Amino acid sequence: MAPSKETDKTVREYIITVFTENRVGVLGRITSIFTRRKINIESLKVSETPVKGISMFTIHAFTTEDMACRILSGIERIIEVLRADKYRTDEFTTAQQIALYKVSPELFLKCGDACLKEHSARVIEINPEYVVLERTGAKEEIEALRDYLSGCGMLLQFTQSENIVLHDATVENVLSDMIAR
Repeated sequence: MAPSKETDKTVREYIITVFTENRVGVLGRITSIFTRRKINIESLKVSETPVKGISMFTIHAFTTEDMACRILSGIERIIEVLRADKYRTDEFTTAQQIALYKVSPELFLKCGDACLKEHSARVIEINPEYVVLERTGAKEEIEALRDYLSGCGMLLQFTQSENIVLHDATVENVLSDMIAR
């Protein structure tokens, strides 16, 4: 059954993964595809893959299904692009965020143990001016700890990554085969 026109216009968050040859200028060509369509990139992460000379771009953007397909089509036309995929964030299951929380050491000493256990956080730095906590998890879990620490008056500073995603393991095999040709 074809989706209704109303569903086609629903704006959702998408993760677009792009595997490219590691060449100068690829980032600019990829981001210009979003710019031309007036789509804001919420976050962008570029990392190496296990395959030498291949980079993986992880891009988050809010758009419609139709526009996500157009963006993907434009990206796939870039010569250095080996593979590109899109996922709706509500369908993607292998994604995590990392957050760092700088908290007051005085307040942390009073109620920090409960916070660590309840929110599965860990201490990564302690000094007289602050304590740094780290939490890896789903966006909701990251936000829950931030809300808890803010509510206690403990939070001094906060930063988080966007989703870090694992791709299908077969992608590495496909990419290795493509490079070997």
